[in-house]
Amino acid sequence: MSTLLENITAIIKLFHEYSKTDKETDTLSAKELKELLEAEFQPILKNPDNPDTADVFMHILDVDHNHKIDFTEFFLMVFKLAQAYYYTQRPNFK
Repeated sequence: MSTLLENITAIIKLFHEYSKTDKETDTLSAKELKELLEAEFQPILKNPDNPDTADVFMHILDVDHNHKIDFTEFFLMVFKLAQAYYYTQRPNFK
């Protein structure tokens, strides 16, 4: 498997690892999103333990306003974080 496909698979597995903790396994609840942010993004978030951090992410990511994050909404977050990280680290990749 190519590196790109391995990374895509890892993103999908990560989403399902956190989304399966309640009965709705195809979405992230606010609680699941908070757990994911605290565990996976702590090194890059200013205040990952702040309870408002998950609320802010939920408000921004929940495009359809159903109080859940589906895979598309989650992937948009991953894309935006990857994009931001790329621009901050770009000199290191050249």
